[in-house]
Amino acid sequence: MFNRVCNVETIAEGAMRIVIADAHIIVLAWPENGAIKAFQGVCPHSNMPLAEAEFDGTVLTCPSHSWTWDMNTGEPVHPKESALAEYPVKVEDGVVYIDTEGVPPLFASP
Repeated sequence: MFNRVCNVETIAEGAMRIVIADAHIIVLAWPENGAIKAFQGVCPHSNMPLAEAEFDGTVLTCPSHSWTWDMNTGEPVHPKESALAEYPVKVEDGVVYIDTEGVPPLFASP
């Protein structure tokens, strides 16, 4: 089930923001020259929220241990440890919706 999370004008291309959908913390990112994407909003290494993460328009960097991910795919850049879970996104009539059903966050192996 898709949940309304924000209006599309609240996120610019090359930017990210944190939203909540169905009690999940989510990074909503719009990579440069890409599409709006939604990924788990907690670090798979520390389970720390990524609210203070840096985003350069393509790569998201965790503020805690500097792990990085490509926000076009959710794949890790460095280290190649753990991807971010991706949630389906749709934009209709200027509103962003995310479906979290059946998509648990991913975590690095201990």
